[in-house]
Amino acid sequence: MSTRQRLVVLNLDGNLTKGVRAALEIGPESERPELELQAFLPPQTEIAACYDRWQSIYRSLGEFRIRPIEITLSGSRAEMLSKCRLLAAELSQQINIWLNSESFRELKETLLERLNTSDTIRFLIQTDDIILRRLPWCCWDIFKRYPDAEIAASATTYKKPQVVNRNFASDRANILAIFGDSQKINVKKDFRIMAKLPSAKISFLIEPKRREIQEKLWGKNWDIIFFAGHSSTDSDGRSGKFYINQSESLTVEDLQEGFRLAVSNGLQLAIINSCDGLGIARQLEGAGIPQTIVMREPVPDRVAQDFLKYFLASFCSGNSLYVAVRRARQKLAELESEIPCADWLPVICQNPAVSPPTWQDLIGRSQLAIYRNSASLSGRRRWQIGLLAMAISAVSVAGIRALGWLQIWELQTFDRLMRLRPAESSDARLLLVEVTETDIEKYGFPLSDAVLAAAVAKLAQHGAQTIALDIFRPRPLEPGYAALAARFQGDRNLIGLCSAKESNKPNKCGIKPPPALPKERLGFSDVVVDSDGIIRRHLLFMQPHSSDRCATDYSLSARAALHYLAAKGIKPQSLPGDKMGLGKAIFAPIHDSTGAYHKLDDRGFQIILNYRSPQNFIQQVRLAELLAEKVNPNSIANRIVFIGVTAPLANSDYFLTPYSAGELPYRKMPGVLIQAQMSSQIIGAALDGRVLLQIVPIWQEMLWIAGAAAVGSAIAIVSRRRLQAVLGAIVCGGIWGGICWFLLIRGWWVPLVPSVLAMLAAGLMAIVFLTFSPP
Repeated sequence: MSTRQRLVVLNLDGNLTKGVRAALEIGPESERPELELQAFLPPQTEIAACYDRWQSIYRSLGEFRIRPIEITLSGSRAEMLSKCRLLAAELSQQINIWLNSESFRELKETLLERLNTSDTIRFLIQTDDIILRRLPWCCWDIFKRYPDAEIAASATTYKKPQVVNRNFASDRANILAIFGDSQKINVKKDFRIMAKLPSAKISFLIEPKRREIQEKLWGKNWDIIFFAGHSSTDSDGRSGKFYINQSESLTVEDLQEGFRLAVSNGLQLAIINSCDGLGIARQLEGAGIPQTIVMREPVPDRVAQDFLKYFLASFCSGNSLYVAVRRARQKLAELESEIPCADWLPVICQNPAVSPPTWQDLIGRSQLAIYRNSASLSGRRRWQIGLLAMAISAVSVAGIRALGWLQIWELQTFDRLMRLRPAESSDARLLLVEVTETDIEKYGFPLSDAVLAAAVAKLAQHGAQTIALDIFRPRPLEPGYAALAARFQGDRNLIGLCSAKESNKPNKCGIKPPPALPKERLGFSDVVVDSDGIIRRHLLFMQPHSSDRCATDYSLSARAALHYLAAKGIKPQSLPGDKMGLGKAIFAPIHDSTGAYHKLDDRGFQIILNYRSPQNFIQQVRLAELLAEKVNPNSIANRIVFIGVTAPLANSDYFLTPYSAGELPYRKMPGVLIQAQMSSQIIGAALDGRVLLQIVPIWQEMLWIAGAAAVGSAIAIVSRRRLQAVLGAIVCGGIWGGICWFLLIRGWWVPLVPSVLAMLAAGLMAIVFLTFSPP
């Protein structure tokens, strides 16, 4: 199951006293929600009371990053820890009972139905109620199902911050790290963790004055602001303060203008790694900071330090902000025996109008970030590197292709391009008399000679130019053999069928032709099938073995088409290079290791089969309709008429075509329709100049692959950002594919997969060379 990026917004309007109106939105990241649903949560004041009891016991444990206050313990520490865990379990139970309310059940079930366990989920709890915002929503039992889901608190009213002066000149994350009052706490470990951050430029402020912080906020573009020290939330829960040194504290309002300027200059994230930060987070939201990470309650040193270590390690390794917080909280849960509810403490506060950044977003914004050393390389040196990358890529891809490793991908891509071609009109020169299941129920199977003789007689009566009988008749099948034999001998427009022996399959010794049929009106039924079971080639002629029962050089399709064309005065001509001229067309055989093929069995005269769209490419009538005189004679006169079985019998010949993969389940084509496609190709090319698919010579293929590699290398040379290079590769790859599709319509099969592979390889190789080349 594929990983999806999902955004869930749960808007809660109300409180625990009066009840809560809930509105749910679910959808992909950065898109409109796919679903909106409303529900109601009943009043449940016991949750608030339970939270107060748990909070009271939890805060009495002490050892927090909060200004020292007098704490009274009513029992041993072990007793208090046990009581804290019991109250935490009770609070978690109360929350889940509430969220399992009957009036809320549909909403919860919808969440479970719409989200996959493999999804990466941002879950925003949108509320202005202080108590609801403070609850540990991570206790909701549904989050056990989703390992990559994380919750954030969000205000119900918000606006997208205006970024007017973001810094794109650095390829490192700019971080302002403020270490405030550290009485009775240890922030040195926080300092060491921050100092080891990769790809970061950090400005440290140790117990600064207010003026120093203001100057820093105003003087530089910041990506992240970090604070460690003492902090607290006021009793109303809507504001808080930082203790920046031992004698001075600040509120967010004191630095309001500095924060607003920092946001307009690109500030993305505030990490407040100190106690009781929900009030501070609320004020930072008001200042426009897109994402804030705080601790919802007083936090012990070890929890704050471990969270910072695990969060930054996960975030810098490539995980999203939300997944990084989830991973860090999971690690904090391991401290439960020593510090209860440690994993409840970290909480994200999110502006819903902004998508959270990744670490790569923060460090990879430089216009020269693709190759950091390339700025010192001359233009000539860069193009020399590009030429080298092009040559290596083109030769490597050509070598891989020559080994046959790309054959299956190339053939599958050819099939897709074939299906994308514009539909063609049906071929009015052909008619199919098909033997369906209904016909078999009526006339039996195999069809008797009398039935076949009657069908041939009807076609001859109505002036069929050529009659191709795609039904084996190696021996008489009474009744009616005499009538059918007379047709075989006397009807010069009737062509019969046989099957050649296969030298590599001793059990398949071939099928004899009808006894009374002259050799010059005989065609073999054999077709060439690729290794994946798909017919892409057209076998026109082959030299039979001297002992072969099927002693004819001509395929049924070629015999029928040439008979039809001969009546119009068009006959085949031998041309140099084993080619054949026929009317307006020149047929050139394909050979071993031609184009996408590797070690091809190229015996006989084979060409690429240029299918017409299989939907209604030929008029079809049932055998019973023909015999009952229900077919318009004008549909028969002067046409090539094929007679064959289309009923899906156990021993019927059905084949995969390039169009089969376009339908599920794969739809096979009856052998008689394959023969009709082949005859249509021959007469269409000879009479109308309809294109024959040709594979370009190998030297032209090499030039094509080298040209694609040159494009990929040039993209890497001229691009100055990763995104620019990626978009350039996507656009050029699409254009290259479009050119290959257009050329296929014009009759030229050029190598698409090798050329796109060479383009990507050359681009990546050029980037690597540019990155690590010495000036």
